[in-house]
Amino acid sequence: MKLSRVSIGGGATTVYRGSHGMLYVLSGVVTVTAANDRRLIRSGEGTYLPPETDVAIQAGMGEPAELLQYQLVRSSDASKPSMNAPASVTDLHQMKIPAHAVKPGPHELSMTRVTLPVGAPKPRPHTRSGAALYYVLGGGAITIWPSATIDSLSGESRTESRRAGDVQEEPYGFIHSWSPTAETALVLLQANISQEGVQEIIFVK
Repeated sequence: MKLSRVSIGGGATTVYRGSHGMLYVLSGVVTVTAANDRRLIRSGEGTYLPPETDVAIQAGMGEPAELLQYQLVRSSDASKPSMNAPASVTDLHQMKIPAHAVKPGPHELSMTRVTLPVGAPKPRPHTRSGAALYYVLGGGAITIWPSATIDSLSGESRTESRRAGDVQEEPYGFIHSWSPTAETALVLLQANISQEGVQEIIFVK
């Protein structure tokens, strides 16, 4: 799973043609056109990018657009640029998806924005049934149990801060919980892959 940041100048158009992908608008507005499907995507919104299809992405005339893009790519294609000029693309992170998460059969790929407001209780310790890659939009903290399993918590936990712009991998077996700071909400953008019909999140018993 590859995560990139994309900048497009005001009024400029770039074309994406690649594997399954998802786009999230950090700032600005873009029009995304794939065949007869044309959508206006504003700041804080996202959309799916179909594979092997020419997808035109045009920034609004008034201002440039800043985007985040997730892609599912083969290792051999990971270094290929995701969009053509005039877009400027910066690769942020590449996560190798565990073998158990790519078994034969249908899978689900999703992108979700999650907000934990100030004072919200910390979610129960959990892991992913497949794998997820997070981008931190609004900072907070993550508590990690390095020696715990899905059957029970064990060992000492550690809590680490995560600032806006940080990236966090969440493969199966990574036991953790997120929390906001005392002053600000925690905001996360999460891309998840898991087998169809299997619950994405597994809570520790």
